[in-house]
Amino acid sequence: MAIDKENILLEDEALCPHCMQVLPAIIYKNGKTQVYMTRTCPDHGEINTYLWPDANHYMSLYRLRNEGTLPKTRDAKITDKCCKSCGLCARHIRRSTLVEIEVTKRCNMKCPVCFMSADNTDDGISFEEIEGLIKTLAHKVGPETGLQITGGEPTVRDDLADIVRCAKNHGFEGIEINTNGLKIAQDIDYLQSLVDAGITGVYIAFDGLTPNIYKEIRGSEAVLDMKLKAIENCRKLGCQVVICMTIVKGINEDQVGDIVQFALDNSDVIFGVALQPAFTSGRFEPSAVPNYSMGDTIFDLEKQTNGLIKVEDIWPLGCSHPHCDTGTFMILDEDANWYPVTRGLSKEQYIESYDSASPQGSVFADILHKRGITTSGGVSIIIMNYMDALTTTISRMKECSMTVAMKDGRVIPFCSYQMTNSEGVRLYNMWGEEK
Repeated sequence: MAIDKENILLEDEALCPHCMQVLPAIIYKNGKTQVYMTRTCPDHGEINTYLWPDANHYMSLYRLRNEGTLPKTRDAKITDKCCKSCGLCARHIRRSTLVEIEVTKRCNMKCPVCFMSADNTDDGISFEEIEGLIKTLAHKVGPETGLQITGGEPTVRDDLADIVRCAKNHGFEGIEINTNGLKIAQDIDYLQSLVDAGITGVYIAFDGLTPNIYKEIRGSEAVLDMKLKAIENCRKLGCQVVICMTIVKGINEDQVGDIVQFALDNSDVIFGVALQPAFTSGRFEPSAVPNYSMGDTIFDLEKQTNGLIKVEDIWPLGCSHPHCDTGTFMILDEDANWYPVTRGLSKEQYIESYDSASPQGSVFADILHKRGITTSGGVSIIIMNYMDALTTTISRMKECSMTVAMKDGRVIPFCSYQMTNSEGVRLYNMWGEEK
């Protein structure tokens, strides 16, 4: 397609969602204000993908990109184009600030939107292999990096507390369990065992405040009560919670504001909210994927919080590409009213506040520290713009700061790890095992 020069915003490389070829791509503004990406595959023709609702906003975030910090190690051999030989290799230009270890293929739910399989009957990885992954991460990314233990559903493993202790023994301090919450809702003693082992928090999938949403996204209305019980158990034990909302257009995008308010109302136990527009993994039809991105979430936040959080209050986290992770940090003023710490922040103040030596790479904690403000009692609001075969750009993949450990010692970006083509064929198998 012919695009007027004045409508071209950026040039990049992207994927064909069918065959995964790496192709030259143009990111452009359409006739209105929306942002799209186009590329042409010699085998599958032209592919156009929606990226953002407002071009000015898209570019304003892009201009806040910083250089970041290089990974501790970039020793993987380059055998193909990015992102087909991840390692991390010399092309990767940002360090990990959060790494994942998948400890099982199994799950005690079968959610319609999940990119994992719940049909497995075994974990697929031994404790000894997990210990090997932990050792690799301690060496390659450093134990100061946040560690998230995930799956599948990690709480189906009887030795999860032992895995947490293993991570602690190798120096990891920030250890989070990514869970659907069912087990910790049913068994507070089990949760206590994880706290005693050394977890610093739980990351609970929490998609809305009405049962019908859980019927659509998780397969059962009863799940909501279980998640509320899980949060209550965390409250009883003093265990921090981050609630993660998977946003599916047409199902729950109208509850973004409600979720944020729920977190603020329960800030004694909820430390953060992760708003995550759903991405495609598994078999999909490109033309049928709903248009909903991080940008849409940001604009919905302002509408649904009645201006408590405005579009201009949302800034890049600083630890990755500005179109990957944005957010703000909510604190109480002297009159006990919530407000975002980023309000009124200038570009110069943002750049000055970023600390490349900060282990988590989070500019908000740095901003608060430099202003003499404590993060205690505050609530982090983060919007995560995961990429799939439709939306991936190679420039963003090179700056990914959320990575996954592989059995062969590699550490690769989360988005390339979860990537599938339109037929559901993975770019990388679980743990990087042979296909």
